[in-house]
Amino acid sequence: MPLKILSTADLHLGRSASSVPENAEESSTKYTWNRMVDWSIKNEIDVLLLLGDVVDRNNRYYEAIGHLQAGFEKLKQAEIAVYMVAGNHDYDVLPEMVKGDRYNNVNLLGFNGEWEVKTFSKNGEQIQLVGWSFPKQFVTEDPLLNFNNVNIDPNYPAIGLLHGDVDNRESKYGPIGLNNLTNKPIGAWILGHIHKPQELKDNAPLIWYPGSPHAMSAKEPGIHGPLLLTVEGANDIKATPVPLSPLRYEHISVDITNAEDEERLRDTITSALFNNANEKVKELEEVAFLVYDICLVGEHATIRKIESWALPIVDDYEQEMGSGTRLSVRKVVNNIRPAVENLEELAKEPSPAGMLAETILAVQNGRSTTFLDELLKKWNGKSDEMNNSGTYQPLRAAEKLNEMTSEDAKANILQECNRLLGELLSQQVK
Repeated sequence: MPLKILSTADLHLGRSASSVPENAEESSTKYTWNRMVDWSIKNEIDVLLLLGDVVDRNNRYYEAIGHLQAGFEKLKQAEIAVYMVAGNHDYDVLPEMVKGDRYNNVNLLGFNGEWEVKTFSKNGEQIQLVGWSFPKQFVTEDPLLNFNNVNIDPNYPAIGLLHGDVDNRESKYGPIGLNNLTNKPIGAWILGHIHKPQELKDNAPLIWYPGSPHAMSAKEPGIHGPLLLTVEGANDIKATPVPLSPLRYEHISVDITNAEDEERLRDTITSALFNNANEKVKELEEVAFLVYDICLVGEHATIRKIESWALPIVDDYEQEMGSGTRLSVRKVVNNIRPAVENLEELAKEPSPAGMLAETILAVQNGRSTTFLDELLKKWNGKSDEMNNSGTYQPLRAAEKLNEMTSEDAKANILQECNRLLGELLSQQVK
């Protein structure tokens, strides 16, 4: 009979998701923790793996710890073993929790940055769990450089538990070389730190980031939940995502080219939202809130009108599906092009409209111009000024102020150039 292992990481107990009602119990990460514990008991899971950052650093001694302990107690009563490694957020918390004999079913691997192997046996099946924990908040050296002394029995399957940043040598959160993972006698590596679920390698060894089981922001779109491993032998380890997050974020594009008035625009957007949600209906059984970011695309002669017509949807749109999932809109982004017959010809003109057209084409085609470079320089300067300002510290502490990238800058510049060009052209028509 195969062993069933549920694995997860980056739960960040103590945090709540953004862009959903603050009083909704589903917004808190403790909701998904409790759901995972109950799911493990109901489905007779043998082992639960926790890959670090289970507790959020900003809330580690208050709400977070009590709920984690309560879950450990329920798992203990159900005779489910827990193996975990500490990440950069909970490097000091998890070691404290395993002191004493209160939770003899809970094991912390790799205390103080030393690799450790423990064996789990049940119903004649045996696996080796190999792990390393953060000894401090920041680690700039690949933990696998000290793996050589790990004693692993080749006759039994081995699963590696590690928190870190794969193929990011400059990271201060445990930079991990992908090649260093693949040349170890490990059947599967399950990793923490990256919130987006992703499979890095499908066999020999299997390498997965389960991601955060609880979607927390629009930066983490798509399905979230723990990863179920079934182990039948050293070379037979299968992984299946389990969608348990009560929240889901999605990004969709809506073409508004034919939206001649406000009613037509509203119908176009709401139909797109409903159709997109219906396509996902089988994936939404556990989802209480489905939150959309909408990107408006296409061509229109009066971009400012489209913006004003679309603005109310953020506050006013709310729809409930038959499954009970509630749909809402977090943000509407304008990526509409002005209705120009030949943008390339317009870009050649020595006029404000020509300069805007040239900049739009440069962003779209990945080219550089003197004007675009100057805009990017100014944008980056303002962005740095904002991020370094004490005024925005509370937002950063709550992790609601997203780190801006050069792609964000170009997207904003493209949006504004399209809007301004549309305004100029509409004035010329008048």
